[in-house]
Amino acid sequence: QCKGDGEDDTWMEAYFTFVAVDSETKRPMRIPPLEPQTRLEKDQFEAGKRRAQLRKEARKKQKNFETPLDSQIEKMALGLLREAGPLKNSPSLANPRSILMEQTKLQNCELAQPQTANLANQIFGGFLMRRAFDLAYATAYVFAGCRPRFLEVDQVAFTIPVNVGDLTSFQAQVIYANVHDDLRGFNIYRGQKDVPLISIEVSAWVVLPEQASAKLSNRFTYTFAVSAGTEIRNVLPSNMEEARKMAVQLCNHKTI
Repeated sequence: QCKGDGEDDTWMEAYFTFVAVDSETKRPMRIPPLEPQTRLEKDQFEAGKRRAQLRKEARKKQKNFETPLDSQIEKMALGLLREAGPLKNSPSLANPRSILMEQTKLQNCELAQPQTANLANQIFGGFLMRRAFDLAYATAYVFAGCRPRFLEVDQVAFTIPVNVGDLTSFQAQVIYANVHDDLRGFNIYRGQKDVPLISIEVSAWVVLPEQASAKLSNRFTYTFAVSAGTEIRNVLPSNMEEARKMAVQLCNHKTI
């Protein structure tokens, strides 16, 4: 995005990861190695290697439940659960401005159509992201009571593909809501105080009615802001899994 004085102002930065697949076997294939030449290319290459390693470690943690959890995240999660205690156990005595995370949920369901498929007869990831975004926007809108402004995509994880004809369920909920005094990374809010941020997690599930089961296909996290001074409710977790998600978001948004 170009400023009026001729300077370029970065509007968005994103990293995409692809897998090279053999057209016949449909399995991952070897590709020629990349050899960076300039210092900038070498820095970018090393940064890419670090991101790849972090993704591998994150996947390992998801699969191996014996992997030790981050102590800071665990401490914050336990504190959030204690704060949610009155709302869970004595709601009539709890702060009326608080709400459990599970009570912010919205969801929809649709059949995957052939016009949104790629050559492999699988639904384009961009289409799934758009469907997830629409539901995330609606969830933030309903939660805040006013139209939100999209700020960033925090996380996108594609686990299994969605095929044409699959029954897909999108489920969204607020996993973070807090007020910030200065959003340094976003010019439109720079210098403003009491700007509420709302993070929405959307999970896409492939539903298998014949088997009475469902498989997690994709997970997306989007962050929105609403007008400064807007009052929003305090979202709290009802279990340890939700508490960990919220604790991660609290750590992530400290740097915004």
